[in-house]
Parts: sequence; structure tokens; C-alpha cells
Amino acid sequence: MQYLVFSLHRRSRQSIFTRLCQRTYSSLSGSKSLLNFAKRASLVTKDPVWNLVFQLKREREDERIHGALKSCNISFLDYLLWKHVVHSPNLNTAVSAMEQNLGLVGKFPADGSANTRQWTSRLPTWVAFSLLCHKVRTTQDAQDGLLRLTFKYSGFLDSTDRPALLILSTHALAHFDMLMPMREIVEKFLARTIRFPTFHFNALLHALSGFTRSEEAASLAVSVLEAMSAQEVPLLLETYRSLMRNRFVTLQLTKVLHTKMIHEGVVPTADHLEAFLRIFSKYGAIQNSQEYLHAIRRYCIEHGLTAPYGPDVHLHGADLSGTIHPANTLYIRSMQRDHTSAFHYLHKLLQLNAAHNPRPVTSVPALPSRHAPTKFWSGTKISVDIFDWTTALVSAANDKRTSTSTLVALFERTRERTKQFRPTVVTYTVVLRGLLFRGAFDEALRIWNQLLDSDILLDRKALTVGVQVLTRTGHPQDAFYLLNSFMDAQRTSPHPASLPNDKHIAPATHRWINIIVINEFMASLLRIRRPDVIFQLWDHLEQFYSVLPNELTLTILLKAAVLATKMDNESVRGTFAQLFRTPTPESSSPIDLIMEQLQSAHPPSVVGIWRDRRASDVARDIFRTMIYGNWKELRHVKPPASVVHSKNSEATPFYPLVELAQSISIPFSTRKDHDAQTNIIIADTHSPGKELRYPYPSIVPTDRTFSAYIKLLNFSGRASEISLTLAWMRALQIKPSRNTLSIALVLWAEVSLRGPLFEEWAARRNNGESEYGRLVEWITEWAGKKTPTEWDIQQALRAVAAMRDSSFGRS
Repeated sequence: MQYLVFSLHRRSRQSIFTRLCQRTYSSLSGSKSLLNFAKRASLVTKDPVWNLVFQLKREREDERIHGALKSCNISFLDYLLWKHVVHSPNLNTAVSAMEQNLGLVGKFPADGSANTRQWTSRLPTWVAFSLLCHKVRTTQDAQDGLLRLTFKYSGFLDSTDRPALLILSTHALAHFDMLMPMREIVEKFLARTIRFPTFHFNALLHALSGFTRSEEAASLAVSVLEAMSAQEVPLLLETYRSLMRNRFVTLQLTKVLHTKMIHEGVVPTADHLEAFLRIFSKYGAIQNSQEYLHAIRRYCIEHGLTAPYGPDVHLHGADLSGTIHPANTLYIRSMQRDHTSAFHYLHKLLQLNAAHNPRPVTSVPALPSRHAPTKFWSGTKISVDIFDWTTALVSAANDKRTSTSTLVALFERTRERTKQFRPTVVTYTVVLRGLLFRGAFDEALRIWNQLLDSDILLDRKALTVGVQVLTRTGHPQDAFYLLNSFMDAQRTSPHPASLPNDKHIAPATHRWINIIVINEFMASLLRIRRPDVIFQLWDHLEQFYSVLPNELTLTILLKAAVLATKMDNESVRGTFAQLFRTPTPESSSPIDLIMEQLQSAHPPSVVGIWRDRRASDVARDIFRTMIYGNWKELRHVKPPASVVHSKNSEATPFYPLVELAQSISIPFSTRKDHDAQTNIIIADTHSPGKELRYPYPSIVPTDRTFSAYIKLLNFSGRASEISLTLAWMRALQIKPSRNTLSIALVLWAEVSLRGPLFEEWAARRNNGESEYGRLVEWITEWAGKKTPTEWDIQQALRAVAAMRDSSFGRS
């Protein structure tokens, strides 16, 4: 079958690598979010320092600088003392220069001005704000200089200025999606007395909404909301809107905002009603969606606007008053798991639309209203259109009962026969996702080529699904070229650009390539059994695509290490490679290496060697560096239970005698081995190049990350570390799933249970409790109702057996 081969194939790979090496993140300097905060801060606080910060974006000494200095009561001598800091070439250089200035306290001559001594004993507010507004340009700036300024030197600022510093830092970290430091920042913010609480609390939440959606980000937002409620600080309407943006909001946070709005008697605006309907529909919460569609109808009636049809027009005897409205499109999405209801609703809308007789609405109960805008949504919608059709198509694509042929027929029939329903890039993306979901890769490739042959502009989601289609159909090299082509377009211009084959792409409001796109590519590589490429991508994520790994990236990496170990154990050559490792010759460039790896449709005979070590060992070190580097207090966490024997001890001919000896004595050797092991783990975190405050600031692990790590421990022969891993989870307050706990207990049993007779003797020696029983009791105390049942354990036994089967990991 014909497939896309870019003319980029004919380009010099070395020149591509050179361009990749030159890439950096888009500069945060002067970003819209920072400028908006600074403008609002200037209006609310009336502090002239913000005007000075605006003037210091570029080095100059004109009348505006002198005027701004004078308005802040800053002498020109003080400005000269800090000028080289503010106008340093980068943030890290600036912070180093700032440290030197702060170290000059008391070192001036006796005739030095007292004013100069005062400034050097305290960090000037205008210096700190200027550095954060204008000098955070790269991930290195954020990881090093920004965190040093925020945590180490914020104490040199006046206490009234520290909340603004923390908010500026939040904006900068959100730009790079560095979530890890945020809990400490939020705690520092909440521990202070805020001079302008309404402004600063709402500004902090607005800055938090810049992060990509995650459990941790939502949890931080909830903690700020709770503090606001306790201090009776109002949540502004525009803050509701910011928190409910698609990129940030979760269903849990939406329910919190919904409850808070009702509790505080806040009357939602049109934007709020739209946002609530959009979010609840997105998550398939049909009851909440119906509630907000009714609310939108009431709102429209009260403000003299055309009301949408209700949620039950497709039912017998329903109120048919209203007209086609964007709210109806959003509501269709709430039926995403029930394609029959979705298409029935769409069919009724088509019938009502064909009648061209919208009925006036007169009898919907009204609600009191205040401070509401006079219009609902921008733009107009006069009939059922492709957006309604595409939304209904989502339900068919998500419903497993819809066959591949039916899904394709729905798409093709509409594409060929109905000019009114001409497919958009979203329609193509929905169909392609549905085909990937069903494993219909050939059909997906055919429709992907149709999209490329059309004049439809590609967006980021189309890029993502295209990468998945090409990889799953056996063309990962083309997927890699596709990523690089978009990255080139992203780097060269923010305006519409062309791919090497003249395929136009739509302008992006943010970066084209984000970590979500890369995660999908890596997950697809995992499905086609190419962990070797995943390892290379991990090593060069920032260099190639200017992104940092998140918890899902780490989860995929851990799964890749498990798969690589299994694949090598399936072949004689792979087994020997694990035992007798030889240094891998270096390629001329990382991109050349990946291209060479992807030339073959099949993985190499050895995939489990990474950085000249076992891939499982490297992945384990990365996880432990993240744990002990991001949370140094976890070094003092002790495991709740100890091992009885190593996993491979059964192979020892004297194993029964060892069991007998351990069952009638205190296992000092086990405790000693564990203590030594802990020391080694701690030492790993002090490796060169890992002296940053947070080695992996963009990773906050979740239950699925720990689940993948526990499975890695099993496949690398380190099941003895499972109890310590669970202790880390508990210390980080990560809620475990029953599946994770069940798998952990099944694997822990292999190193904590002796034979039945020996187990009984050991239990008598330990007050009736074995090491396995000790961990079960500890889990029960921690997880409560989530503690695995006998049925869960049986399911986990089957899952472990499936993991160890040779077919595990195949698509």
C-alpha cells in the first residue's frame, strides 16, 4: 500500500541534526500571561515598580528610565549597582551576579552612602521582578536560576512583594510545564499574610491554570480554593473561566467549582454555563450536561436570546421549542458512549432544522440573574452542521459495538454525498482514532492519505494521530520524519508553514510539538515492540523537541524497559548480551542513530542494552533519581516489611535448609542487606549533572507510574524493593488502585513467603505474623476500602502470568 514518504528523506541528516541542536523553547520573555499579570498588579497595587519593570525589558538610559526610577525613589547610583544584573545575557548569569552583589554587605568604604548599604542588604524588588519577567527563556533558566531566585533569595525581598514573586514564578514554570516545584510554592504562598488577598489569590489560580491538565495541578488548585474559602476571599468570575479551560481542568475540579459557585450564590455567566456544559459533556456526565443545557435555555430566555433545543427533543412528547444552537453540539458529546442515542438526537435536530419553524420559548422556569453579559457565544449557528455530525461520530468511534465497516461507511457516505457536511480536520481525526482503537490499521492509513491529499490544514491533534497511524502500520521512520517536519515549521515561523511535500499546516497558538505528541509516538513504538527507539528518544527529548518528560513519559519508559528485558530473554543473543555487555559504538549523531534503527521493520536482536548497561537498571536508576532527587525526605522512609529470600533462591540446591534456618532464627542478614541497598540508592542521586534542586521538575508520579515501576522490579529480579516502593507512594499521598496493590502483593509473595511448614514456624517466632502478612496489614491500614480482595488477588495472578508470557507486549 502506498504511504507518505516526505521529501525530507532526501535532505542532509546532519543538517537536520544541526537545526535540532539549535532549538530552544519559545522565550517566556514578554509573554502575554506575564504582561497581563504585571498590568493588573500595577492597577491594583498602584506600585510604580511595575512601570519600571516594563521599561527594563531593553537596556537603555533615556528619560523614561530616569522617570521610572524617580517614581520609585530609586537613585541612579542604586540603578548602576544592579544594572549589570538586570541586563545579564541570561538568568543564570544574572543570579550569579546578584549573589555577588548581595555578598557586598558591609564591604563598601566608610564614606559609602547609607542608601547603597541598605540596597545591598536586601534584594531590590524591581531587580527580582525584572529577571522573572524578562530573563526566563530556557528550561535551564527555569530549572536553575528561577528556582534559586524563588526559594533561596525570596527571603531578601520585602514580605509584601513575595506573593507577586511566587505568582511570577508560577507563570514561568507553567510555561515549561514544570509542575514539581509548585507544591512548595503554593505552601509558601498560603503561609503568608497577603496584602491584596483577592487579587493575589485569584492571580495565583490564573497562573496555575497555565499547566497541562493533571491530578497534581488540580489538587493544588483545590488547596488554594479551600484556603480562599477559609479566609473568605472571593473567587472572581474570570478566575472560574480560567480554571475551566480545556488544557487545565479535570472533572474533579469542575465539580468543586460547581459546588463552590452554588454555595457562594454566584450567578454563572454565559461563559461559565458553556464551560460547565463543555466539561461535563467531554467526560460523558450526561445528567450534569442535561442540567446545564436547561440552564443555558433559561439564560437565553431571560436575556432575549434564541434558546437552544432541550436535551430530550428526541423523546416522545418532548418540548420542541427552540432552535439549533452551539449548546446542542456540546450536549451531543455527553452521549459519547452511546452512539444510538447520539444519532437519534442528531436525527431529531435535522428534522427540526428541516421544518424551518423555530418555536418561541415561553414557559421555562426562570432564575434570578445579575451581572450577566447580553450575548451568548460569539458567532452564529443557523443549522445543523459538520460540527454536530462530527460530535455524533465521536460516539460511534468510541462504541465498541460499531464495526470498522460501519464507521468507515458513516464517514465515507457523508464525505461523498453531503456538501453541507464536508469533513473537517476534526472529523478525520475522530475517524482515525476510532480505526486505531479497532486495530484497523490499513483503513486508517488509507484515510490518513486522503487527509494529506485534501486541502484541509493539519492541526496538532491531526499530527498526533498521523504519527500513531504511520507507526502502527509499520512506517515509524515516516512518523519520525513527520515529527521533525512539524518541528522545523515550529522553529522557523509561528505562521502557517509548509511541510516538505507542500502540505500546509495551520498556525499554532502554542508549540506544535508538545509532550502529548511525543508520548503518543512513544506509546505507538511500545506497541510495535521498539523499546530501543524509546530509549533514544528519552535521552534526546529536550534536544530534539524542546520538551520535558512528564509522568506518562516515565511510565512508557518503564514499560519499555520491561518489554526490552522480555524480548532479550526470548533469544539466545539477547540473553548473552545481558550477561556480556560490550560498549556500543557511537553514531555520528543521535538523529542518525534513530533513523538507522527505524530503517528496519523489525527490532534488532538485542534491545535491552541502553547506555552500555541493562535497560532495566538504567530505567530503575532514573526512577530512583526522580524519587530521591525531587523528594529528598523520602531517603528516610523505611519499608514496612522485609524479604525472606531472593526471587531466584529456589535455584539453590540448599534452599530448603536455608528456609529452615531462616524460619527458626531472626533474619539479621536480610536486614543488613536491605540497609546496604538503601545506601546505594541514596548514593545514586548524587551522580554528576544531577545537582539541581529538582532533577526531574516536570514529573510528578501517579498510581500508573508506580504500577509500571513495580512490574519493572519484578522483571529485573528486584521484587525485594516492592515494599519500599509502596512506602514511597504512601509518603507522597498517592492514592493506590486495587490493581496496583494486587500486583504488588502477588509479586511480594514470591520473596516474602516460605513453604507452608516453614511459614508456620516463622509465624510462631514473629507473634503469628509473616512478612507477607505484615505488608497486608500495612496496606489495609493505608488503603482502607481499596485493599485488594481475594478476587482481586486472583485477577492479579492471571495478570502476572500474562505479563510473563512470551506474547506480552505484542499488539
